[in-house]
Amino acid sequence: MPLFSSTEEAAATLGKFIENVAVDPELKAKWVSSNVAFRMNYTDPELVIVLDASQDPPVVRQGDAAKASDVEIELFMDTDTGHKFWLGDLNVPMALARRKIKVKGPVGKLLQLLPAMQPAFIKYNEYLAAQGFDRK
Repeated sequence: MPLFSSTEEAAATLGKFIENVAVDPELKAKWVSSNVAFRMNYTDPELVIVLDASQDPPVVRQGDAAKASDVEIELFMDTDTGHKFWLGDLNVPMALARRKIKVKGPVGKLLQLLPAMQPAFIKYNEYLAAQGFDRK
């Protein structure tokens, strides 16, 4: 059974967190310097989020607006895998090799972003704790 029981619950957790972290003072410059827009296509439940860091400040879109956005990289995964990713509990190269995460676009650009995302993993754990969300 998926961790998130509905699109609304996933959006309230993953979507809201990504909105917060996109403009976080510690991370915003890292996003903008990447100059990339990417779409996260989640399943179980379905949720689509775009983080467009090709502009300053970065813009986050969800739902139909995210689906209609032009992006350079698309990620495909279930929400449980996305949750593990943001927790920092996912070995991304292994998840790519095992096809738990599928990528459309330049994988190298995505992998270059990973070190810059390390502070986001800590912030996701803090965000979940502040929301009273059981992280596992």
